[in-house]
Amino acid sequence: GMAALLSSREALRRLHLGLPACAANMFAFYSSHIGGIVTDPAMMVVPLDDHAFHRGHAVFDTCNVCDGEAFGLDFHLDRLIRSATKAKIDLGQWNKDKFLQVILSTIAAGGQKEGVFVRYWLSAGRGDFYVSSKNCIDTSFFVVVHGPMAGSGRYPAPPKSELKERGVKEYVVSVPQKPALLANVKSNNYMLNALCCMESEQKGGHLGIQVDSQGKVGEGAIGNVAIVDQKGVLRTPPFDKILAGTTVERIRALQMDLVTRGIIKGVEFSELTVADLKGAREAFSLAGGFVLPIVEIDDVKIGNGQVGRVFSEIDTLLLKDMQTTHRHPIPWDKFTPRQGSAMLERCMGLGQWAAGSAM
Repeated sequence: GMAALLSSREALRRLHLGLPACAANMFAFYSSHIGGIVTDPAMMVVPLDDHAFHRGHAVFDTCNVCDGEAFGLDFHLDRLIRSATKAKIDLGQWNKDKFLQVILSTIAAGGQKEGVFVRYWLSAGRGDFYVSSKNCIDTSFFVVVHGPMAGSGRYPAPPKSELKERGVKEYVVSVPQKPALLANVKSNNYMLNALCCMESEQKGGHLGIQVDSQGKVGEGAIGNVAIVDQKGVLRTPPFDKILAGTTVERIRALQMDLVTRGIIKGVEFSELTVADLKGAREAFSLAGGFVLPIVEIDDVKIGNGQVGRVFSEIDTLLLKDMQTTHRHPIPWDKFTPRQGSAMLERCMGLGQWAAGSAM
């Protein structure tokens, strides 16, 4: 039948009733449009006329929360600002310090000191539905703090710990790579990334591996790809046509720890072919501060088909790095007086959803 015209109150009620199961793992959200943070998942929305939505004109980045502190915000925010410059998004009133304070405040408002991930977007803004941003009112900024999206059955599925123990299978996909301009920018134009992952999943893989028209390896759906070749060198594709992954950069910065202990001979940025991948001693997927072992590519075992020593060493090194360097304290105490009411609003919102789900 025809769509009903709803009152604002009824629309809000239905937003609560329509929350997906994973909403229980969405802890806090900041929007520059309201100039503050909310904890009710039904309020974690982006305006339809924001160019992030209808034109994909936005960039984003992430950070981890480990032992009650934020890891890597300094170099992640540097990349966000580089991405914004390439995407011709004016920072307006925003700068690195303001981004930092808003992100840390949003993490604190969520109240979760471990096991959460932070994503934030900088958009050309809202104002109309035109293709360019010339009529946008102001730059938009959004932050969300969330836990594992287990309710969706897909993120992560299975947990990273299990994937690290058994390794993942990957497939080279037919989905083309992005042009260099888009690939070098961490934008929210992720359709090709999604199709890459979906094609690999359909074959029993994890994220997929893209190659260019000359058969040179690019990257995975949401991370870089690296190998340990038969000479013991850790090799990964150069960043000229792909995203400059922060996890790869951390390994480059920490490589002497691995070299002096004889784990690898060095780190080399060089072109790789699919044959190089399949003939490697070990292969990895690198993203979000973590590394995963790839034990099969296109049904061909990598090395002996088992999780290898270099993976274990890199995994330990990255975890230690996350626990000891590039950390920012989170202002947990600043939100203590308001935390009770914020959590009450959150519980009331989720309560409406749960009651509707049980009907």
